[in-house]
Amino acid sequence: MRTIELAQSNLTVAELTELAEQDTLILRKPDGTEFVLSVVDDFAAEVEILRQNAEFMEFLAQRSRSTQRRSLAEARKRLEVSGL
Repeated sequence: MRTIELAQSNLTVAELTELAEQDTLILRKPDGTEFVLSVVDDFAAEVEILRQNAEFMEFLAQRSRSTQRRSLAEARKRLEVSGL
């Protein structure tokens, strides 16, 4: 994964996409806002991006600590009731 500081870079969108074909890019604006540029079907890159997402990782941690469980039959019944 590579970070590109947009304030210091004069790369074109075409050049950025070429780089993103080789490695996932984090594009950082001068105000600190960050964007990810990655090949969409690169599953490994998507996993890595999610691993670095603190909010998503906390969500997973909360889910794994949950003691509430539902059976498959109960889940199906709930889906039928909701019309899904």
